[in-house]
Amino acid sequence: MASVSPAWIGAEAWRAGSALKRAGLAGRRIEAPFPLWLVTVPDALDADLVACLDRAENARAHRFSTAFLSRRYLAAHGALRVLGEYYFGVPAARQRYVPNAFGKPCLHGIAGSVSGAQCSISYSRGAILVAWSADGDIGVDVETVRPIADAADLVTLHCTAAEQAALKAAGPLTDLGFLSVWVRKEACMKALGKGFACPPSSFDCGVGHGLGSGFGTCAVEIEGHHMDCGNYDLKGDLAVAWARLRLAG
Repeated sequence: MASVSPAWIGAEAWRAGSALKRAGLAGRRIEAPFPLWLVTVPDALDADLVACLDRAENARAHRFSTAFLSRRYLAAHGALRVLGEYYFGVPAARQRYVPNAFGKPCLHGIAGSVSGAQCSISYSRGAILVAWSADGDIGVDVETVRPIADAADLVTLHCTAAEQAALKAAGPLTDLGFLSVWVRKEACMKALGKGFACPPSSFDCGVGHGLGSGFGTCAVEIEGHHMDCGNYDLKGDLAVAWARLRLAG
């Protein structure tokens, strides 16, 4: 998927977007080296979409403190299943997600695990980010740009010395500046599949945002694993990042 043509991306985005629309969801494809979708939390959920979720997902949704958070969770996991069906052919209602030792889900279908299928999901306020890949482990993260009262303390706690120096050289710390680094950290940790078992301060993912409208990336190494990472500043109110482990060889 790393060398897809713009024409192919357009056709794929139209078909996958149509699948989301039939499920009552509005989404748009974000340019990345694998299918990456930004989906809006709907005002109401399609009954068929909710019906495709499993018992555990529905039970967890009902434990959220507000109706909006419950609806967002259901929409996010419904979007994951709809797109999983489109890209890998496993019917949405028959997908099973089996977590690894650190909680990262792996798609299983009717006949067991689906070879090569990797997914990642994130949400912030009214935005949902869903990604699928057949070309290696991936991670994605989205954050709504908002005031972060303790941003300076979080930089000291979670950023490497090189990242702290780069942020300082860039001028006064902004909420977007901090969040642009943070979403990269999160995406890389998700791609590695270990979550916070890998401390954010243990690796350098660079500083900056808006790496271009194409496949602008930076190289990241974590615990001997090499990956590419890219991020975007969408309309100034969403910080989005993706990461993908490089295939061996």
